[in-house]
Amino acid sequence: MRYNWIDGKEYTMNCILLLDRWVLRWIFQDCPHYDGDYLADMAKALYCYPHVYEFACQKAPECSAFLGRVRQVPFAGWSEEEMRSAETSILQFHETFVVYAYPQVMEGVNYIRNWDPKYLHELVDLKDRVVLDVGAGTGRLAFAAAKVAKRVYASEPCDQLREYMRDRIKAEGLSNMKVLDGEVLSLPFEDDTFDAVLSGHVVGDFYEEEIREITRITKNGGWLVICNGDDEFRRESPDEELTSRGFSWFSHETVEGGVVYNYRKQIKK
Repeated sequence: MRYNWIDGKEYTMNCILLLDRWVLRWIFQDCPHYDGDYLADMAKALYCYPHVYEFACQKAPECSAFLGRVRQVPFAGWSEEEMRSAETSILQFHETFVVYAYPQVMEGVNYIRNWDPKYLHELVDLKDRVVLDVGAGTGRLAFAAAKVAKRVYASEPCDQLREYMRDRIKAEGLSNMKVLDGEVLSLPFEDDTFDAVLSGHVVGDFYEEEIREITRITKNGGWLVICNGDDEFRRESPDEELTSRGFSWFSHETVEGGVVYNYRKQIKK
C-alpha cells in the first residue's frame, strides 16, 4: 500500500545513515512486493553511495549477504538519470521508514496531523494511571496520555524519534513522561507493570508474539489499547486477528473521509 507520506525525489540514500539497525534489516533484504527488480534497483541506487553500503554492512552485518549480492550486480553503464530513478523508487517504497529519520516530516503525515486525542480518551480512562506507549513514534499517544496519566513511558526503537520526544518533553516542561528504547517483541519492563499499554500501527506483523508481550507487562484488570491515527483509507471491517483474540472495536470516519478502527481489551490473569 502506498501512503504518499513523502516525495521520494526530495530524499537521497544518505537518509539511511540516520536509520537504526532493525530498519536496515527490512530495507536490505529481498522485497517481493516491490514493483520492479529490487536487487537491480538497489545496485543502481547505491552505486554513488559506497559510504552507505559500508555503513549498512557495519551497522547490520546480518544484511551483508544481501548487500554482497547487490555489489555483484554488474555496472551496465547506468546514466545518472537511471540511478536517480532507482534511488527514488527505493526510497518511495520504504517511505514509512524514511520518515523515521525526519521526525518533523513524520509529524506532518496525515495520520498524525489529523488525529484528535479524544479518540484515545474515549477508549480508556488514563487518569492517575501508569501507562506505556509502545512504538511511540513522535509521541502522538504518549503526549496525549501525559495530560491525565500519573506516569507515561514512551518505548521507541528509533533513536531519531526518541531524541525528538525528549526535546519536546523538555520544551513542554513535562515531569511525568520518560522515553526509552524498546520494541514490541522485547520490552524492557517487568511483568504486571502498567495499568494501560497503548499502541498504534504497531501490532500486526506477529500478532501472537506481540500481544503476548504487551499482555505480560500489563496488570491484571489493565487495558491493551490500539488507537490508530486518522488517514484517508476506508477500511471495510475490523481486524479479524484482533477481534478473534478478544479485542472490542470502535470505528469513526476521518476528516479525509477514511474509516479507522480502534481496539481495546481488558486483561484478566
